Amino acid sequence: MGDILTVYKIYPEEVEQTEKIVEKIKENLPQEFKLNTIELEPVAFGLKVVKASFVFPDKISGLSEKLESYLKAIEEVSEIDVLGQTLI
Repeated sequence: MGDILTVYKIYPEEVEQTEKIVEKIKENLPQEFKLNTIELEPVAFGLKVVKASFVFPDKISGLSEKLESYLKAIEEVSEIDVLGQTLI
């Protein structure tokens, strides 16, 4: 038993909304999850996406789905992609 590290790429609805997404993730993250890293990654034509990694225990089932639901529920988020997931 250990922890799971999952990395997401989070796309904003509008170009200028990335900072709001970062703020909401930092302020309202459910207690089961630990924010590992968060950064803005340039994509094209001024568009930046939020690249964030989270750590959570692997012994509780359904946490991956809960985290994805939380991220998708942020008003400014258009879509999310899982870049990777591993046990640590």
